[in-house]
Amino acid sequence: MKIENKRQWVGELFFLLGTILYITYYFFYIAYYWYVEKDPTRQIPVQRLFYIGLICFVVKIILTKYQWKEVIIGAAGAVLMYLCWKSSGGIDYPANYLIILAMKDVDLKKVMKAVFACGFVGLSYGFTWFFMNAPDKLTTVKDYGRGMIEVRYKFCTWHANTIHLMIMVLIVSFLYAYYKKMKWWAFAIMFYFNYEFYQLSKSRTAFYCGSAAIIAYFILRYARKIYEFKISLILLEIGNLVGIFLSIYYGLYSQLTDPTFMRLDQLITGRLTVARNCFLGAGIPLFGSNIGGKVCGYGIYTQANDGYVTELGIVRTLLEYGPIVFGLFCAFMLIAVWVLYKKGYFGAMVLLEIGFIACGVEAYFPAAYNLKAFVFGLAFYQLMGLFKGKEKEEKRGKAVNASE
Repeated sequence: MKIENKRQWVGELFFLLGTILYITYYFFYIAYYWYVEKDPTRQIPVQRLFYIGLICFVVKIILTKYQWKEVIIGAAGAVLMYLCWKSSGGIDYPANYLIILAMKDVDLKKVMKAVFACGFVGLSYGFTWFFMNAPDKLTTVKDYGRGMIEVRYKFCTWHANTIHLMIMVLIVSFLYAYYKKMKWWAFAIMFYFNYEFYQLSKSRTAFYCGSAAIIAYFILRYARKIYEFKISLILLEIGNLVGIFLSIYYGLYSQLTDPTFMRLDQLITGRLTVARNCFLGAGIPLFGSNIGGKVCGYGIYTQANDGYVTELGIVRTLLEYGPIVFGLFCAFMLIAVWVLYKKGYFGAMVLLEIGFIACGVEAYFPAAYNLKAFVFGLAFYQLMGLFKGKEKEEKRGKAVNASE
């Protein structure tokens, strides 16, 4: 094995190890430690998985051979992430940025297999512990903002939305990794499972996103030609732009007495009102803010207390990381979809869209469900390979992600 190939192989190994630790930390943290181990000192062992995972991503970056343009862009982005972290304390995007940089020459299919396996193990542990030790605490009975008292199963997490979002991650990661081998009845079983779980959790966002993913991958499996039509790309990009505009306009600027605002706010259980309060309390500093002191840390993960910070991911990106990161995020979202379409990576395109929609509504604990960073990494290096005179880089990207 040539030295360069060996470095690439070892680097990918470190990346997969980092992914395993990263995902395992979040799933264990949500499914058990956050709820059971309230003492921060008891949470330290599992928190180390997060630190070690980030170190693995850094090692992968060190072992990877980059072009000068990638080095310059990467360094500029690292400075920006540091400034945002110092300003707001937010750690989602800096951690995800490491993933993007480290994704060069990594097979996304292997990554999603690791995500599914680790998430499955983490949730299995959480389910088992709660069924054995706290079966009376698997549900919550209260008004969730829909004008009625509801019984919702949260199982081993603090909220019913959380558990179904974690199930959604398992669904989309499994679909990306294995949809080519699935028969029609496997899609039907998965759809039925998602529906039945919705009857327990009543989490609309997770149910709709999971169902959309199942249908999208079913179409990709049996009618791939549909994705090759340019109208598919155009509709996706228009949808992304509309989603960004609606989130920012109604979340920050529209009149509170606007009938459309009130209807949308009721539909998404007060999220627009929370977003407006966050905006009025903190404004939009250049590098983001801790939203009026409401972003505080539990464990090592700097996040919000319950009900304090908007769950609208697009709005939160603007408030917590500032207009520069927000603009880059939105721009690259559009560019990434175009690049993945152009290269024929339709499975990754679906994965990115589902993650974008889910995080747009449920960004309370975004890094726990955030698969966008992995797809952004794939799209970024494919974009670098599109520049004139870089055919060799394009071929390497195709070889690495030949599974698409």
